[in-house]
Amino acid sequence: MRHLSELFQKDFLAQLPEEIAYRILAYLTPCDLMTCAGVSRAWRRLCEDDRTWRQKCLERGYVKFDAPSFRFLGGRATNRANKQTGITICSHMDVQEAQQNRQAREIAYGECYERSPWKSLYLRKKRIISNWRSRAIQSSTVLEDDFKYAISLQAHPGLIITGSHDDKLRVWNVEDAQPAFTLTGQNGQPSSYQVSEDGKYIVCGGQDETVRIWCGQTGAQLHVLQGHTDWITCMSLHGTTLVSGSLDETLRVWDIVDGKCLHILAVDARNCVQFDGERVVSSGGDYIVNVWNVHTGECLHMLTGHTDITLSLLFESQRDLVVSGSRDGRIRVWDVQRGTCITHLDFLQGFRFEDYRNFRMQLRGNTLVSCYDSDIWVWDIREGGSCLHHLHGRNGHTSNITSLQLLDSGLLVTGSIDGSVKLWDVDKGKFVRDLIRLQYQNCILDLKATETLLVCAQRIAIVHQITGFLLRNSEIDFRDFRRQQFVLNTELIPLFVDFDDVVEKGNGGDDTKTATQIYRSMIYEFLAVGANETQLSTLRDLDQVHERGHLSVHLLDDFLSKL
Repeated sequence: MRHLSELFQKDFLAQLPEEIAYRILAYLTPCDLMTCAGVSRAWRRLCEDDRTWRQKCLERGYVKFDAPSFRFLGGRATNRANKQTGITICSHMDVQEAQQNRQAREIAYGECYERSPWKSLYLRKKRIISNWRSRAIQSSTVLEDDFKYAISLQAHPGLIITGSHDDKLRVWNVEDAQPAFTLTGQNGQPSSYQVSEDGKYIVCGGQDETVRIWCGQTGAQLHVLQGHTDWITCMSLHGTTLVSGSLDETLRVWDIVDGKCLHILAVDARNCVQFDGERVVSSGGDYIVNVWNVHTGECLHMLTGHTDITLSLLFESQRDLVVSGSRDGRIRVWDVQRGTCITHLDFLQGFRFEDYRNFRMQLRGNTLVSCYDSDIWVWDIREGGSCLHHLHGRNGHTSNITSLQLLDSGLLVTGSIDGSVKLWDVDKGKFVRDLIRLQYQNCILDLKATETLLVCAQRIAIVHQITGFLLRNSEIDFRDFRRQQFVLNTELIPLFVDFDDVVEKGNGGDDTKTATQIYRSMIYEFLAVGANETQLSTLRDLDQVHERGHLSVHLLDDFLSKL
């Protein structure tokens, strides 16, 4: 026994070849590694070696982050979001506390980085996730501009692009929280826009039937791509090749560097389009999801099964997976290599969407998140498919969810008409916390998020309220872009409370579509500036004509003359 006791007292890791020691340590959890690092200097050297922590980072998909920012300083510190601006950030540091916290983190990460950069990366990643889950928000700011309220957002490293109802796209610098430039030349409302992966190009298509290409660094217009003969409704950019879908029932493939049209496909792709550089997945008004080879123009597959139009498409080309969500209340997962449906998810249990605009979905690995109205479903899309969680109830949203973002960390951010931004853990199927609550019955119209940034668009709901956007950095930073406060004529609210539904009815023909576009622009103008009694009476009459589906450009001219 004494002999055995002496054997157990030997430092077996120190006596093993390092390669074998690292293999053994690879089976330990990060928490166990930190415990073992306190055993001896030799163990600490092994447990903090970069090879050990690099493996832990790669197992979880952690990649290098940008250096920590100081967005809580400067002008942001004097123009923070608060209750006076109609924004409640549910847990918020003051400026001094935020600065002290940053200095402490710099010291901690700096000392760790000298020993093991990969361990420092792992700890920072865990800290960011902890910031999302429970820690106080580090800072916030409000940015001002003169646009009408924003309707869409795009976030790209260092840049934020906003589309608003004044038919303009604006580009903002994330670091200095200031507008960089406004993209000009677009005639009419932009319906789809994207940023190239390298940030060199911004592409936009919309009501004026053209695709415009701008320089992502200067805002200079590079190309105006003409060819579509109706409203461009969807686009997908891969590298420097763009695919655009239009109401003219064609798909066009463009080279955005040379500004040339490469191919034209005669297909109805007005609803959705996704592109991986070789294959295009599209859907229109015929209930079919089509898969095309853009180089040959060959239709590879016609995916049938939905009994109503497809509202959303996700395309994961590396796994040959397409996810389609339809107004028939069903989600289908397709193998586009074989052209077969592998999973069928019926989350409305046979019912159809009453309002298709309230449907959203996103995919991460085998986890699919979808939302409709105020409910969220989490699915496992592997063969057969199963609902893992149904997120709703006491901590859930009380009105329609307008936007969602699924993060690689397993966290889900959702925004709603109820004016709240909520955080969920989709792996455990649990509510985590409220991030933002808006006052005065305002609503969140759109949001985009990365692991370290959240951007939200806020919309006016009733009267006397500021419009804008909120931004959040997870080390952590919120902002709000707003314009001048204005008074809205309260008598207009009940008249146009279902305005979006009224606009949807204007689809009877070219004359009706044109009248609807003018009608929409006119209403937004009166919502912004108010109307006198005579104008209000005329607008009521106009609204009744539009409800009956009799609105035309000729009738609209008569009404406009009265206004």
